[in-house]
Amino acid sequence: MGNGVYGAWNGIVSMLKVGLHSTVAKNAASLYVIQFAQYILPLITVPYLVRVLEPSGYGLVAFGQSLIAYFTIFADYGFAFSATRKISLHRDNILVVSSTASQVWASKAVLGALGFLILFAVVSYVPKLQEISPLVIILYGVVIGNVLFPTWLFQGMEKMVFISVINLLMQFFILIGVFKLVHSPDDVMIYTGIISIGSVLSGLAGACMAILLFKLHLIIPSKKDVIETLQEGWILFFSTASVSLYTAGNAFILGLLANATAVGYYSVAEKIAYAVLGLLSPIGQAAYPRFNKLAAHSKACALQWARRMLLSVASLGLMLSLILFIGAPIIVRLVLGPSYEPSIMVLRILAPLPFLVAISNVFGIQLMVPFGKDRVFAFILFGAGLVNLALAIALSPLWDESGMALAVLISEMFVAVVMFGYLSLKQLNPIYNIK
Repeated sequence: MGNGVYGAWNGIVSMLKVGLHSTVAKNAASLYVIQFAQYILPLITVPYLVRVLEPSGYGLVAFGQSLIAYFTIFADYGFAFSATRKISLHRDNILVVSSTASQVWASKAVLGALGFLILFAVVSYVPKLQEISPLVIILYGVVIGNVLFPTWLFQGMEKMVFISVINLLMQFFILIGVFKLVHSPDDVMIYTGIISIGSVLSGLAGACMAILLFKLHLIIPSKKDVIETLQEGWILFFSTASVSLYTAGNAFILGLLANATAVGYYSVAEKIAYAVLGLLSPIGQAAYPRFNKLAAHSKACALQWARRMLLSVASLGLMLSLILFIGAPIIVRLVLGPSYEPSIMVLRILAPLPFLVAISNVFGIQLMVPFGKDRVFAFILFGAGLVNLALAIALSPLWDESGMALAVLISEMFVAVVMFGYLSLKQLNPIYNIK
């Protein structure tokens, strides 16, 4: 296995250095250095929190976070793709970049305000949410932080290292707050407050840094500009909202069908799986702006580098999946403690995700979106969301947290298989269409 991991890593480094030019390689390398540093802090806080808050308390927070995730996605509105793509193509024109940034920030502010009104109405009339209404209202600070933080701008300008630096500082802030103020299950509200404050501060820091770094000339956009910006991003919003049906909202769905303890068992296993999955994200983040340029200039070149990227990240994803599956008992007992034994099965069910998502990221984000297949991409994800929702409703009452994990796994398999088939039909499959 060691040789396999080493070979996969060498393939990725080679692909980045030779195939995607120095800017992408430097961005990916910088992101990896800081992402590894970011992982150290959660490795300290999560084991402490799951023990202090206990499965029910941690599950309650996870339930609230999962609900807020829907509003975060609503405020983000697909700008991570549409705005990133536009900025990456016009990064040398500061007027276009400034205008785009102004329009996106204004649009996100409108969506954020609308989202809060919707949340307030929902928690006022849904009995199960009335019980935790103070918690979710406090957690809305996460949405405010998302509105402020210009991930799309840093990514489009290929300066993603700043995203990781600010996120690292936020994790450090949360670390200090948790150990200073969270000492028992009764401190759930304090913990949610720490999360929200950290997110808002992170958003403010990111916005200020972007304005100064890129010398932006912000303007107040017209109502027409905001509407046009929303129209540009709606199909990608549809796709990200669809993804939320089988990613961000799982703990919320499970919370409606089971108790908070089951949510706790599921959410911690999901957190571990997605933390490992996050090891692949710097590659995709660094490659996406460049794939937009490759797709605009040469289909053959884009497919050639997509094939290299696919082979490299799929190999690394497979290694990570095997590590998760084999090491699940050790990981859960070491990180979470004996109270979370049911999470072992959940983690093993979710173990194939790094491999599956590595494949679907290349097919979807790096190929379908740059080649203008946004609508099909969105409908595939929407289909996966419906599959996940149907399976969650069917399986969660039977097997609680394990049923939810099975629903997620089958949904990710659906995405990879359907994207593979579609790209093959359109002669965009990097495996078959390289001469």
